[in-house]
Amino acid sequence: MKKHTTSIIIFIFIAQILVSSAFLIGKSYGTPIEYDVGFGTAPVIDGVVDGVTGEWASAEKLEIELFPDLSNQSDGLPIELWVLQSEPNLYILARFDLNDHNSNEYDNEFLGILIADWDAELNFTDAKILQFSNMTTNSYSYLDYYINDTVYYEDVDSNGDCAAKLDGNQIVYEFSMPIKNKEGGIEDVELAYGVQFNFMIIFGKTAVGPSEIIISNIFSMELQYPPRTPDVSFGELLMSISTIVIFSTIGAFFAYYVYRITQLKKQIERIRR
Repeated sequence: MKKHTTSIIIFIFIAQILVSSAFLIGKSYGTPIEYDVGFGTAPVIDGVVDGVTGEWASAEKLEIELFPDLSNQSDGLPIELWVLQSEPNLYILARFDLNDHNSNEYDNEFLGILIADWDAELNFTDAKILQFSNMTTNSYSYLDYYINDTVYYEDVDSNGDCAAKLDGNQIVYEFSMPIKNKEGGIEDVELAYGVQFNFMIIFGKTAVGPSEIIISNIFSMELQYPPRTPDVSFGELLMSISTIVIFSTIGAFFAYYVYRITQLKKQIERIRR
């Protein structure tokens, strides 16, 4: 009976996903793959990896695959994924090759990053998407979405940035998104330091239906606190300076007192002789 009930629940869940309207990625089960995060200077978000400046040199580099069906993980699309933190943003780069990338078939392709909140590991409610309108002219838009039950709603206030560029058959997607976003809330997952977040990559030729979308397994990253000197308020700084001055003055007076006592003893010894 339990198995039968479980099968029905799974069927309803899959059916719900398959009939969702626009981008079709909602909740996916699986154990997240944990990755480290690189820390360095902020790269320029222009769709170009500048090897001269080494802007992505400090990034943590990994390889993942995208699949039309995560239950049948064969013949996936391999992509390079680079992850870099530079206060106050998280930067993610995706790079991959397609032999027919120059064809009209991919003229309106998109790539997105889905984010789940820290307390809802498999509920992806935030989507950062780069959508091409014309790949030939490198025309695209950055779309920031809130996901509610597999339905995508465009945010009132867009947070983050993106860029992409095709070079031959290789394309580069670059994203930046704020950490500790003050505008977070219902529309955005509020990324924060010292917290583990789950991510997923989605990619498709067009944004019309499930058959056009391939997705990655879930990968997990803990955002790191930036290495810096702790913030000190003006009052704390003034108190520290005052403490140093007072104790230095007391120390000077004490040293002078010891010196005078020593001199006085010497004078007394000379008089006794």
